Amino acid sequence: MRRRTLFSTLSSTFSSAVAAGAALAVLAACGGGGAPPSGAQGTATANDGLTADVRLQDETKPQGPPKPGGRLGIMIRLDATELDPHRMSETSAFVINEQIYESLVHSYRGEIQPALAESWKQSDDGRTLTFTLRDNAYFHSGRKVTADDVEYSLERIKDPKTRAPRARSYESISSVTAEDDQTVVLKLSKPNAAILTLLSTSASSVVDRTVAEKDGLNGGVDGGSGPFKLASRVTGQTIKLDRHDKYWEKGVPYLDGLDFTFNPDDNARAAAVRSGTIDFLWRPAPEFIGALKADQALKWYGGSGSLSLHLRLNTGRPPFDNVKVRQAIYHALDRQEILNVANSGFGTALNAGYLPPDRFGALTAPVYGKPDIEKAKALLAEAGHAGGFEAKLMVIATSAFQVRSAEVEQQQLAKIGIKVTIESVEATIADSKTKSGDFDMYQSGFGLTYDPDERFSASFLKGGGLNYGNWSDPEYERLVVEARSELDSAKRAELYQQAEKILAERGPVAMTFLNADFDIVQKDVMGYQGDSTPTYRFYRHLWLDR
Repeated sequence: MRRRTLFSTLSSTFSSAVAAGAALAVLAACGGGGAPPSGAQGTATANDGLTADVRLQDETKPQGPPKPGGRLGIMIRLDATELDPHRMSETSAFVINEQIYESLVHSYRGEIQPALAESWKQSDDGRTLTFTLRDNAYFHSGRKVTADDVEYSLERIKDPKTRAPRARSYESISSVTAEDDQTVVLKLSKPNAAILTLLSTSASSVVDRTVAEKDGLNGGVDGGSGPFKLASRVTGQTIKLDRHDKYWEKGVPYLDGLDFTFNPDDNARAAAVRSGTIDFLWRPAPEFIGALKADQALKWYGGSGSLSLHLRLNTGRPPFDNVKVRQAIYHALDRQEILNVANSGFGTALNAGYLPPDRFGALTAPVYGKPDIEKAKALLAEAGHAGGFEAKLMVIATSAFQVRSAEVEQQQLAKIGIKVTIESVEATIADSKTKSGDFDMYQSGFGLTYDPDERFSASFLKGGGLNYGNWSDPEYERLVVEARSELDSAKRAELYQQAEKILAERGPVAMTFLNADFDIVQKDVMGYQGDSTPTYRFYRHLWLDR
């Protein structure tokens, strides 16, 4: 197997990117593969950010190997509106699709691991990647996964008709060729330091062409080859996944199925896990974390974060097309106050760009400190808005912590004369309005990505599928595109730092805070192997000690 040939060259940057995050992750310090966790858990208190102390707690250890069978009930706040892996953008869709779909490779705590591709190699010039597929991977339809499916999938992502949000990250792939059933060759127009991490995401899933072209990938049938297959779906209520008996990893998954339910009521979700109605509560609301961690009938994992919150300004309409207006807003915000009120202080205030300070390519020195109201007012006056102005701030009504963020921002911006009206809408309406550019300001968040390029290209480059408001900055774009092809880790980090400075000072978003994530599970849920990169593929190794 020659996977190290490529990994040693291209993934050094990625390893640096996640090393600090993984070390601070305190997400169940357990090994890879199918081994159950040792019972490691972490502590995180309000305002301690990512520097939470780690404590190890003994728990009743299961006897013998993982037990097969049983169904695991998982509750998430909101359902995903789009389950097509090439079109999805919601975090809940990533959680679900990492169970349904497979990519050429996987990424776990900074290491690129085989998945549908059992081995790969790279040419000396870095522009040709040859993947050899395993011969025991099958789609849920029963059809064997072939190189033709890989070619179809990557071409589908690059096709503008697909409207893949992250398509710009794939633009260095000039061709994909299936040489035979088990060999696929990728040609790159230039070296791409992020290519393996990109191909490890569920957004790069290899899909069943017959299903995609007949039924689409957002209905009641999936086109995946992952450890679980879609059994039933009731929009907004439940998604049931059954075990895929022909999954390539021997003996996995252990569970017979995963039953996802959705409930935007924070109190109801907390009550569900405490009563034993569900087995796994995904990211409880911050005000319940303390009580859930103290509940001796439950286990918890967490402490680091993977969701960066921000206030997005629509640079496609006035007055937000004026950089001085945006800068006035950025100087007026108190990010620590937003974190304290919106998320009970669990997390890290983001006083610079998108990346938290422990991540590869991040700015370590803040761009913004305490609010500078006088400077903000002066900038507004220079922009021709000395008396302020009125604007609407859109937020998803069922996201309580984001509603709280919007309310704090409303109060803070009032201090410089900006009268904000909060517009609470349903998630589907917010999705439609942002994509069409029909908003002034939008309180939202972005999940961290395996490699910075994936987020930067999708969210801040011209033509990026998540660049709501179509912000464009030639210097920023030059830096991000150059960084993508830079194989020297230190030089690449410097390019990202320059880009982050631009994003913070004249970009379309005011980053506010990185949340601190927690998962709460019943005592008999075993095999938790969290990774704050983030990835959720470890669910295939969960099992029930019942």
